[in-house]
Amino acid sequence: MRYLRNYTEDVVRHYIDKWLPQSGVCQCENCRMDIMAIMLNKLPCHYVVSDQGSVYAQLQEFDPQYKANVTAIMTTAIEIVKKNPHH
Repeated sequence: MRYLRNYTEDVVRHYIDKWLPQSGVCQCENCRMDIMAIMLNKLPCHYVVSDQGSVYAQLQEFDPQYKANVTAIMTTAIEIVKKNPHH
């Protein structure tokens, strides 16, 4: 089955679901979406068009540098939204 999806969006959702509850930032939908938007604007897109491409994209998550980059960007995004919530 073919589709077009930005795999980076899946990664961002996963990180937000995992770390947001312990971050101390508001977890309303507006704040979550603001954090996601900031992260997605800072991270490179990784589009896939099949399940096979999705599996290949998942391999980057095992790279320690990739994890560090996503975590740093998420931390920055959380701080921005904490200081300027839009709700």
